[in-house]
Amino acid sequence: MVNPQKITNNQISDITNLIAQVLQIPEYMVTDQLSYRSIMQWDSLAHINLMLALETTYGVTIEPDTIVTLSSVAQIKAYMQGTLQPTSTHTAGIETQTDGGVVYRGLAGVTFDQSQITLIDGKQGRLQYRGYSIHDLVEQTTFEETAFLLLNGQLPTTTELDQFKHQLVAAREIPATILELIQLLKDGHPTEVLRTCLSALATFDAERLDGSVTATKARSIRLIAQMPCLIAAHHAIRQGKTPIQPNPTLDHAANFLYMLQGTIPSQQAQQIVNQILILHADHSANASTFAARVVAGTRSDWYAALTAAIAAFAGPLHGGAIEQVIAMIQAIGTPERAADYVANLQANNQPVMGFGHRVYQTEDPRARHLRKAAQALSAQSDNNYYAILEAVVQAMRPYMAKGIDVNVDFYASVIYHLLGIPYDLFVPAFIVGRTVGWLAQIQEQYANNILIRPLLAYVGPIDQPYPALSQRQ
Repeated sequence: MVNPQKITNNQISDITNLIAQVLQIPEYMVTDQLSYRSIMQWDSLAHINLMLALETTYGVTIEPDTIVTLSSVAQIKAYMQGTLQPTSTHTAGIETQTDGGVVYRGLAGVTFDQSQITLIDGKQGRLQYRGYSIHDLVEQTTFEETAFLLLNGQLPTTTELDQFKHQLVAAREIPATILELIQLLKDGHPTEVLRTCLSALATFDAERLDGSVTATKARSIRLIAQMPCLIAAHHAIRQGKTPIQPNPTLDHAANFLYMLQGTIPSQQAQQIVNQILILHADHSANASTFAARVVAGTRSDWYAALTAAIAAFAGPLHGGAIEQVIAMIQAIGTPERAADYVANLQANNQPVMGFGHRVYQTEDPRARHLRKAAQALSAQSDNNYYAILEAVVQAMRPYMAKGIDVNVDFYASVIYHLLGIPYDLFVPAFIVGRTVGWLAQIQEQYANNILIRPLLAYVGPIDQPYPALSQRQ
């Protein structure tokens, strides 16, 4: 805690200047009312940069629990004077008081419903599907078992698992008309082609509005089974090749790699992809899941909800970030350049790709499994990408101590690269795993539906006199 006698009025004035410099905004904007995330410049990375600047300038240590509560200029000043020891009553930094009430920008920290699917404990770094630890699932189960668990709420018996696998294999065939559509769209980005083809699949489901248990299970199985086949078919067609037919002897993960590359993958590759699909299967109410639930909440069909999820997921602030990690690694070039590269980004309040998460205040629990896989694959390659990642981790240590830690994208991108998957297929490959989670979330929304309709606080002009066209300037 700061000794208030050491912080003079002049130093408090200096804090205003420091905030302006760190956020790279004019000093007149730094009012006591200015709050975290109320402007684009004060995002999560800039917030950590600001805390580090305060520590360096004033010789103090601001603990992670305190960082998240210093959510306005007024709070920062009071804390530095020793007159305020903040306590968190909500997710800090997203509350803005207006005449119409409190606004929570980005809905951060807002709980909009209850769920029995996925538990995330951001403070402790815990992730569970249906009450089972992600660590147990990724180390002891297959993707098919995890998919069954997410869809049905319980792990399958041997008989149930065999039947589920058989149903997935039998549902892989893509309608010929969809293959023709892929041919027309062959030059598009794989994620855009996948999104369009998924929407088109609705026209082949005469029972797409049937919400019965039987129809729901059959539809979910088809969508899980066909998603990797759509991706692989487009990848072949854009290269002028005939799509490879699914191999009925291979499981979901192995068949995906086989259809992409034309050869039976190694046992190591099969195991790693199986683990990645489990790790990517669900992550509660992220942006894409929320988009899917909003659409499902209107009672639109499954295909519409899933298409919305993919559209949201592709954004660079969500799943699309995985492509940017590889671009960062290539820009760095060698491990020796990592520290300078990171320092330059930090100086300009630009994010280091693969770090930070809206929920986790510690390392993403999925990262340790991905790190292990990336290291194992790198040991068999002369590629220096993993070494660059580790150098970036070292450069990011001060930020990791403040809660900006490694996320799921950081190591996954290198794994995909070392497995021979093209960069523009990273997002679609992630979607192969996430599809089952979206389906479980959509199913849960339908089962206890309510229209999701938040509010916007209007802050524009009111009661303006209407001028005739001839009187307008």
